[in-house]
Amino acid sequence: MTSARRLDGYTLEDWERLEPAEGHRVELVDGRFVVSAAPAVAHQRVADRLCRLLDDAVADGGMEAVTAVGVRVAPGLGYIPDVVVCTELVETTTIEVELVALAVEVVSPSTARRDRLEKPAAFAAAGVPAFWRVEVGREGGPVIYCYRLDQGVYVEVVTLQAGAPGTVDVPGGGTVTFDPADLIGSRRPRH
Repeated sequence: MTSARRLDGYTLEDWERLEPAEGHRVELVDGRFVVSAAPAVAHQRVADRLCRLLDDAVADGGMEAVTAVGVRVAPGLGYIPDVVVCTELVETTTIEVELVALAVEVVSPSTARRDRLEKPAAFAAAGVPAFWRVEVGREGGPVIYCYRLDQGVYVEVVTLQAGAPGTVDVPGGGTVTFDPADLIGSRRPRH
């Protein structure tokens, strides 16, 4: 863990040297460390299930989907998206933004502003081809807003509603078809 006592001005290298703190997620925003609680189980369930779907969709193209990897977005800016589709297999704890084909954020009450506004703007500015935002607390189940980069900004291409399976293109990796309702609740058969 870094022993620096600065209040800001931290670098991506400082961020990468941090030792993971159990129960916390640390991101680097404008040279400051931003600490948030680790996601709740329901949040992580959605991210994990979506990651599996995406990973299956992109595997044939030599790509992979992973959860909670650090992305080096820009100097002084390092985010940990809930799911990232990488253009190649990764073996490191952080990756360069150029390797990201899709970033996904599952919105939490404590990070809603960053997930809805700040992160999509930063990923768009960095050239990430696609961004998905998953709103979990909606009546009827999750809603997934899928955006594609168009002339430096994200434009919505499809909204997936729980209870209505839909198909979405994954940049560089084909398509994925699923029902957002399958991302929540038990997967065990009821007897």
